[in-house]
Amino acid sequence: MTKWRGFYSTSQVARLARVPVSTLYNWKKRGIVTPSIELVDVDGQVVEVGYSYADLTIIRIMRALREDRLDLTSVGVALRHMYERLGPPSEGWSDANVYIVGNKIFAEKPDGWQTTSATSFGQRVDTRVFGDMFPVLRTQEEEGSILVPRDYAAYVEIDPDIMGGQPVVRNTRVPTSLFPSLLAKGKSIDDLIRLYYPISRETIEKTVEFEKYLDSVA
Repeated sequence: MTKWRGFYSTSQVARLARVPVSTLYNWKKRGIVTPSIELVDVDGQVVEVGYSYADLTIIRIMRALREDRLDLTSVGVALRHMYERLGPPSEGWSDANVYIVGNKIFAEKPDGWQTTSATSFGQRVDTRVFGDMFPVLRTQEEEGSILVPRDYAAYVEIDPDIMGGQPVVRNTRVPTSLFPSLLAKGKSIDDLIRLYYPISRETIEKTVEFEKYLDSVA
């Protein structure tokens, strides 16, 4: 049985990947990236469709392409390698990590190949040449390594097995969206520090900043 990791609505994907909803609908209509998960009721009727974490990965790669960090040829090569090594997104891509570093895409899985460069036709990579970068990336789930910028990585994590894959304060189950919501209702940062001790002031301020970053969809 497939182990699904994460179930994301169109609006959630738009926020996390920072891609306009209109673009997601366009890609869906054109068959570029479509939701791969269907939820059915007891009668077998589809009641909701959503994106898996693998779909979210592909969408983040497509955004990198739009940002001119990746050329179309590199994306095509990378996706072919990920499909060959990890299987189609409908299989969930469990136990796999995908990293975008500059204009390169790396795939990592606990198999005989370990880390490969998806943009270099699946060539095996000696991660020692990257110094401390890969050990840092390995401490995060796949979405985290792609969707959480380094400025926020010490404060925010995205694990598809925690809180439905939504951003949370690192090492907790507290959604990062909670703090801006409480601030909007009149709570102060000092109030939040008292309510959510031992979460620090710096962490609260950084998570609020991260939520603003998510809202700035280009």
